[in-house]
Amino acid sequence: MNRKTILVITIFIIALGFVIYKLAFAKGAAVAGLKVISSPNASVYLDDKFVGKTPYDGQKASGTYLIKLAPEDSEGGSVPWQDKIILSAGALTYVKKELGPSDLTSGGEVVYLEKIANDEVQLTVSSTPDAAVVSIDGLEKGITPLNLPITEGEHDVVVNSTGFIGRTVKIKAVKGFRVIVNLQLALSPEAQVSPTPTASQTGAVTTPGASEIEPQKPYVLVKDTPTGFLRVRLDASLSATEVGQLKPGVKVPYLDEKSGWFQVTYETGKDGWISSRYAEKVE
Repeated sequence: MNRKTILVITIFIIALGFVIYKLAFAKGAAVAGLKVISSPNASVYLDDKFVGKTPYDGQKASGTYLIKLAPEDSEGGSVPWQDKIILSAGALTYVKKELGPSDLTSGGEVVYLEKIANDEVQLTVSSTPDAAVVSIDGLEKGITPLNLPITEGEHDVVVNSTGFIGRTVKIKAVKGFRVIVNLQLALSPEAQVSPTPTASQTGAVTTPGASEIEPQKPYVLVKDTPTGFLRVRLDASLSATEVGQLKPGVKVPYLDEKSGWFQVTYETGKDGWISSRYAEKVE
């Protein structure tokens, strides 16, 4: 995995008063907390209504809202961001966004709690792009989207994807709740300037005209990617060794599939795994 992707990590601590918001919300169980941080500073809108500027820390009625951040330095090239968020009664929803010149170069996370049955403690992690590697307290747990039980207390959640800037979030898990972490990974500077590799440079399909030859069905069609190529790995894991790269538009024989992955023949006599996020099975 790109070492710089691991090292260039946005680290911050969510001091979750989360459920212990009881003092502030003693008079209304339907009230939720919302904390929003952004870089650069931005105006905050909920359902198209202006509620303040970042850093924002306030209380709202619980429910689902469309949140929009409009950067104040519009001339600086930062794009606005919007998405749906959930404000849970008696809990805090935390939003942090780093607004870049495009959606691909913007990053951030939304963290909130969801009430679940009994005294279970769970964690759900999703990301854009998906199939990102999730590590909890230094141990790899799987790829996004991921849902798993977790022990009560504080945990470090690290999410990495090749070609993107990894992110680290410190959460506090509480009994009877699921902590939901939705992350957006920004494209790394190296990936933004990477030229589209040729087949001979990547060890991908090297047979002349191979990308124009349609294999027997089923086959896999490589779609456009943020980096201009799709990595082929030895196994169905983002931590597996990279063995080649495929250009968008290439059609390769289909062999097998696992959740989030296709196994293909990427070169004569050579098999590997590619992310199904950027590929399509044609039958």
